[in-house]
Order: sequence, then C-alpha cells, then structure tokens
Amino acid sequence: MERKFSSYKTYLDERGQCYPSMGEMIGFYKDLIDIWDESLPDDLLPLFSIERFAIGSSLLDNKRIKEIEFKNAIDTAGKVLRLIEKYKREESVSFAGKSVKEIDEFIKVGLFSEERFRNAILKWTLKPSFSYTIGKFSVDTTSWKKGRCPLCEAPPGMAIVDAIHGEKSEQRHLSCCFCNYRWLFDRVACPACANNRPERFGFFAGGSGCEQGARAISCEECKTYIKTVFIRYRDDGKVAADLDMDIEDVVTIPLDIIANQHGYKALCLCQ
Repeated sequence: MERKFSSYKTYLDERGQCYPSMGEMIGFYKDLIDIWDESLPDDLLPLFSIERFAIGSSLLDNKRIKEIEFKNAIDTAGKVLRLIEKYKREESVSFAGKSVKEIDEFIKVGLFSEERFRNAILKWTLKPSFSYTIGKFSVDTTSWKKGRCPLCEAPPGMAIVDAIHGEKSEQRHLSCCFCNYRWLFDRVACPACANNRPERFGFFAGGSGCEQGARAISCEECKTYIKTVFIRYRDDGKVAADLDMDIEDVVTIPLDIIANQHGYKALCLCQ
C-alpha cells in the first residue's frame, strides 16, 4: 500500500524538539515531504532485470535507463531544485536555469553512474518513484548476501534490528542509502569489510534520551559505522514497517556527529 509521506511531518517535529539546532534542516525535509506527497511517481520496474539477479548481480540494468520516460521525475526535480534555491543550499548553484531536456539527462546520467548514491538531488527526485516501485516489487532477495543493495548496488545508509516473527531471536535488515530498499543481512557482520568478530564492534549512543533505539554501530576493522535502529528499545510503539529510513537518517544526525568525533566514517560514504 502506498504510504503518504506527510505522516512523517509530525514525527519530524517531535524528534526535532530534542535538537533545536536542527530546526532549519527539519524545515527543509518537511518541505521535501510536501513535494514527495504531491508528486506522481514513474514506474521504475522496467529498470530491473531478473536475469542479472540470477547470476549474482544487482537488479538495476543500466542499459535500460535510456528507455525510461522520467516525465514525473522531471517535474519533481524542478520542485526539488526550487526548494534547494529557497534554502540557498550549495547543491543549487549548478542547476540554475536548467531545461527539461537537461534535467532528463541529469537523471539518466546520474542513475547510470556507480556513484549515484552520492547524488542527493537525484535521490530526492526519485524517492516517490522508488517508493512506488518497491511497493509493487515481488522479487525474493533473501539469497542476496552482499553488503550492497540488491536493487541498485548502493551501500546501506542505515540498518534495522527487529524480532523475527513468532520468535525471540532477532534479524537485521540493511536499508539502501539511495533507493531505500531493505534486505536481510548477517546479524553480526560489517557490510563494508565482512568483519564478523563480535569483539571488534562497538557502538555510540546519543545520551539525550531521544534516540528511539538508534545506535551508531562501529567496526574496528575498517573504522566505519552504520546507524542502526533497535526496534525493541523504542518507546513510541513504532515497528519497522512504520519507519522511513531517510527520515530516520535525518533525526539521528547527532549520532553521526558523535561517531565522526571519534574518528569513524559513515559506511555509506566510504564505499
């Protein structure tokens, strides 16, 4: 079922009360949410190839990108760019006065790049389309054992640890930092370097009481961290299905600051 992004605006306000200095960023994301809610999605399913997945590659087939008509995404991109200009963010500088054709080229070239996950404007532009497409996605990806997304091969931005249905044990899902797809991954293993020695992991907590089960899990082997939401520690009643990990990424920025101060880098920026 398609979820309305506007349901996260109140959540952003509530979490933002703990961090007054984040007011402008939360305002920016609330405006982004308005754009996402009013934007029509493009169906991206034609981009994905089952044949590629069968031989161990991610589903995204770069050869198909040029065949997709990004009509709705182009419209969304225009709104995102105007929002960026409104907030005078640095990303806006190189996009002033871009034509529809140029924005279409920006989307296609950006998607084709292996560095697509570093392109914030592209991510914000395609979020409604990826949300819609993943909602109707039916490919079983449980056989995927890599620390990169089985859909687009971007690294994970966050993780969720939750109880296995009907059991006391827990499992971990990684959440793609680009398309937001979630996939099952080893409970104790670093997605970046495959370290699986429990004693070589650490964690950072915010200490404000506002983290809602979020911790920055650090790896001593590669000096990266991944912010992880432990559902059992939340007191707001939200379960994994209630969370949008792009929003969680914003409200847990204080964990990034703490981890960075201790010399660790976000896993999604190091791959």
